[in-house]
Amino acid sequence: MRLAVIGAAGRIGSRIVTEARGRGHEVTSVVRTGGDADHVVVADVFDPSAVAAAVAGADVVVNAAGHAAQLDDAGFYVRAARSVVAALRTLDPPPRLIVVGGFGSLRDPAGGQYADRPGLPVQAAPEIVGQRDALTYYRDVEDLYWTYVSPPPGGIAPGERTGTFQLARDTIGDREVSSTLVSMEDYAIAVVDEAVHARHPHACVVVMG
Repeated sequence: MRLAVIGAAGRIGSRIVTEARGRGHEVTSVVRTGGDADHVVVADVFDPSAVAAAVAGADVVVNAAGHAAQLDDAGFYVRAARSVVAALRTLDPPPRLIVVGGFGSLRDPAGGQYADRPGLPVQAAPEIVGQRDALTYYRDVEDLYWTYVSPPPGGIAPGERTGTFQLARDTIGDREVSSTLVSMEDYAIAVVDEAVHARHPHACVVVMG
């Protein structure tokens, strides 16, 4: 299988690349700067033409673009989503899309969204809200195969590749929020599993450690 990972230089994107290559898949790393190695391509996520050229020929595109240096930019993820979708729509056939998402859109047991809860951390609020808004956009994309993969509200961090995790769809219970943490390595397994098996079309899934 041929994958293209946008944001491949990031902490999560790089682990997805490692996981996919470790399973024998062909991977193109799409980065913002520094594309001077084999299978590394430079493309701005906000340039649909450049993105389309970078991912052409891929079976699956993983959008792992993040904005750690611009934490106050809540619109980053929606703009990136629109650009990537526009790029994939120019390809024939369009590859499947897997999005490295956030937990802001997850439903709590009462049916509300975590991004709407009071008391969000000030520094993290733009990303939480931005990821929620991005999923809202993806839900209206009916002409592409996409899957949105979220970490749990309990957090995601570098750790061990254990292969032990659970998946839930759209919702995580309150009792699991504070205690559930997933490693970036296990999250990468879940993303590559989805790339291989295509089990969750047009859905948000959360990876719980």
